[in-house]
Amino acid sequence: MSKPTDPPTATYLRLLGYVSRYWVAFLISFLGLILHSMAEVAFVDLLGYITDSVGQLTGSVNTPNQLPVSGATASAAHYLLGEQQAENTRFVIPFFLVVVSVARGLGYFIGTYGLAYIANYLVHSLRCDIFDKYLLLPFRFFDRSMAGHLVSLVTFNVQQVTEASTKAIKTLLQQGSLVVGLLAYLFYINWKLTLFFLAVMPIIALLVSYVSKRFRRISKRIQSAMGNVTHVTQEAVNGYSEVRMYGGTEVERERMLAASHSNRRQNMKMALTEGLSNPLVMLLVSLAFAAITSFMLNPVLLSAMSTGDFIKFLVASGMLIKPIRQLTEINSAIQRGIAAAESIFEVIDSEQEEDAGEHSCDHVEGRFEFSDVSFIYPGTEQSVLSDLNFSVAPGQTIALVGSSGSGKTSLVSLISRFYRNQSGDITLDGVSIHDYTLTNLRSHIALVSQSVTLFNDTIYNNIAYGELAKVAPEKVYAAAKIANADGFIEALPAAYDTAIGDDGVMLSGGQRQRLAIARAVLKDAPVLILDEATSALDNDSERLIQAALERLMENRTTFVIAHRLSTVESADCILVIENGRIIERGNHRQLLDQSGRYAELYSNQFDPVRDD
Repeated sequence: MSKPTDPPTATYLRLLGYVSRYWVAFLISFLGLILHSMAEVAFVDLLGYITDSVGQLTGSVNTPNQLPVSGATASAAHYLLGEQQAENTRFVIPFFLVVVSVARGLGYFIGTYGLAYIANYLVHSLRCDIFDKYLLLPFRFFDRSMAGHLVSLVTFNVQQVTEASTKAIKTLLQQGSLVVGLLAYLFYINWKLTLFFLAVMPIIALLVSYVSKRFRRISKRIQSAMGNVTHVTQEAVNGYSEVRMYGGTEVERERMLAASHSNRRQNMKMALTEGLSNPLVMLLVSLAFAAITSFMLNPVLLSAMSTGDFIKFLVASGMLIKPIRQLTEINSAIQRGIAAAESIFEVIDSEQEEDAGEHSCDHVEGRFEFSDVSFIYPGTEQSVLSDLNFSVAPGQTIALVGSSGSGKTSLVSLISRFYRNQSGDITLDGVSIHDYTLTNLRSHIALVSQSVTLFNDTIYNNIAYGELAKVAPEKVYAAAKIANADGFIEALPAAYDTAIGDDGVMLSGGQRQRLAIARAVLKDAPVLILDEATSALDNDSERLIQAALERLMENRTTFVIAHRLSTVESADCILVIENGRIIERGNHRQLLDQSGRYAELYSNQFDPVRDD
């Protein structure tokens, strides 16, 4: 597994493992790029052949119709083309120039298109892997993560990885093979001069190593800064009404200015490092090239080389400058990709939601037993729930009331195993909820929370969401009717086919809540959790929905969280929770007669606020 402490090489090799999924395309691309590099070297060799041929054609010492090989080193073109008749030279050389150009172009096309194919599939694979992991990660992961950073991971970070794994590989293969080919060719022509040229390589390696570490550090800061930009933008867009109403325009502008400025500053540091390192590498290479040129102009060396050899060595060594420069430039892309890959693999390697249960059943009665249940949110020390003990019979309605932050929502979150209790046990029909498979457990539970989530889709698809999409349309319409949603739906121009926008922005709060209730009605689960399910409704709608919910709750085990105590008067049992403990329990009449905390809460809802 890749962790933030893994060495960069291990992270990069793991990243290349994704590329290996498309090894056939990679192999074809590799051969194409090798063909391109070989054609480049062949062009230099052919240039030397042309130089010698022109010299022989214009020289008086040669026979008029033969072109012998001259100079200390016979080129590959000499071996391939041999000694051509003078009258054929003007046809043979142009022909092979065209052949070399076609080979170079074909190799470039195959290599470039093949790696583009791999790059797009790599982006697709990584994004799908990250998104799949998001769907399986526990709630505590999202509690400690900022939404903007999670979105930036799928968009910005993946793009950085692509540059490191495909674009960088393209440069590495194409220019790297060209460097190897040119160096081998230079060794063939004059190995002594080539060794002098290679003397600067250790210095270049040290420089690149230092720059790599700096690139990686800055890249991590850039990714974090980019996540902040996304986060600030997302909050401002989602909360645009609050921003305008509460005069937060300037505050949000300052937040974005700070986040964007941080991102700009880190990018400028990257540009400065890259801008200084590349010229330094080129200066070292150019100094070596200049020294070699000086040596080559020595009369002793010139006497041992033909004109063609001189031109070939000069051109080949000069051609090394561009690929070496491009190879040093990809270092920044690789380091950015490694930094991005570390953050991606950290998510992919995160422990997903625990699902060790093996029990499953087609139907449950809805009998719950809470035994000494305690809960603390991961990463905190303060107890949220302590030593809860109560039973729920099938079909009963249990109301949870108390002050905000007393632990009511945390309690129902344990039922769905959104979180795991640290001690005690919760059983459903005599079986620990942790022994159920997650999918099976949640298939028996319907949830309507105080924070309604709708999707940018049609009304019909928001009610018949997920596995409910298989349900017959008649049942969808019936569910909407029970939830008192059919009236406003039918009044819309496209009725159930109306698109409701991002998170249902086209609907009112009450309408959004009724769609969520319709979705729960359609699921028809034996266990129902209502977390402030009527909080967004007006009084008229609340009465209608409350009647519908009472019909829905018949023969279902229902947990109701409500601040409006008038909505839970008919509950079979009311649990009053304060500071994570049950301090009172009983039905509405019994709790009023006790004149305790419940009676105080109930009285406060109907008594006018008094100034003491």
